[in-house]
Amino acid sequence: MINKISETDLFNPIKNYFLKNGYKVQAEVKNCDIVCLKDNELIVVEIKKSFNLKVLYQAIDRKNFSNNVYIAIQYPKNILKKEIKYMIEILKNMGIGLIFVYLNNFSNQVEIVLTPTYKNISKNSKKRKNILKEFESRNLQTNLGGSSYKKEKILTAYKEKVIYIACVLNILKKASPKQIREITKIENTSSILRLNYSNYFCKLERGVYSLSDEGKNLFLKDDFKEAIEYYEKEVNKSCLK
Repeated sequence: MINKISETDLFNPIKNYFLKNGYKVQAEVKNCDIVCLKDNELIVVEIKKSFNLKVLYQAIDRKNFSNNVYIAIQYPKNILKKEIKYMIEILKNMGIGLIFVYLNNFSNQVEIVLTPTYKNISKNSKKRKNILKEFESRNLQTNLGGSSYKKEKILTAYKEKVIYIACVLNILKKASPKQIREITKIENTSSILRLNYSNYFCKLERGVYSLSDEGKNLFLKDDFKEAIEYYEKEVNKSCLK
């Protein structure tokens, strides 16, 4: 029986390749499958199981804020077909890079088939700033890249803050925004509690919050297990000071 390959299966080999080359790597950053950063070099990789027009459109869009945009696909079994040759020519003409991922061996090799060509891009573009801000605000890397990864499981920088606050309330049971801010150093603690987009929090009385039933359920699920474990340790360290 042949196991079906998903886009997320391609993520780890690509991630490991760029990590070995000195980049920081995050998945699912502002709709980009993979973002890699080293010094001031920003690389964006869009993953697909095979080449199609959708991934080409995505790559062209990413070229508006990064000189280094790649499409990554599983190594094509029909590598000698004319369609593959045409695909490579299209990417060359568009200045888009191409990565082949080999999943049928023990090493899960990555091959850089095409390197992106330079385009004069404003480093002050709004989109670029937003991506860099999100990238640098994250403490954890638990996401997988690829459209088959469930969007509701994406751990954004904002979601990390929400989980950090939830961990404080899970340990203290109730607290004021000021108490939570002193532990977490999250400046917009009051705003996060008040807006309560996640429905994790409930207001007991003026200036005092606790976890809602949904917030308590967060600790019974595995969706953000690594983040919860990380931030519970951070809370405990702060409380012991």
